[in-house]
Amino acid sequence: METDIDPFFMLADWLVRDALEDQMDAVTALTSAETTLDEFRTLKRVFKQLRVQGETVSDRRLGARLYAISIAGAFVFHDRIITTQSSERLIRAFTELRKDTQLPGALHAVAERALERMTREI
Repeated sequence: METDIDPFFMLADWLVRDALEDQMDAVTALTSAETTLDEFRTLKRVFKQLRVQGETVSDRRLGARLYAISIAGAFVFHDRIITTQSSERLIRAFTELRKDTQLPGALHAVAERALERMTREI
């Protein structure tokens, strides 16, 4: 498998390809305006499951990060909040994503855009 992303994302890429047949990798799916709202909902479910049931602490951390990015992507690209979590909780999550040095820049950008919009709207 060719990827410019750290092997840390190989599991995420595999999960995305399994859940969304037309997507190549997790970063592309999570940062594309062409990812549909239903696909973001699917990604959220997939990454929530990884967050809860991941085999290792690293898997669970990855799941938590990508779960939050799925929510951010739906908000940024479709103007929809696909969770019942409070705005305050989402702001904290998006702030943490922005600080995360392990995430690729494209994921940081989605988190940043979601954070900017959410803080303007509350």
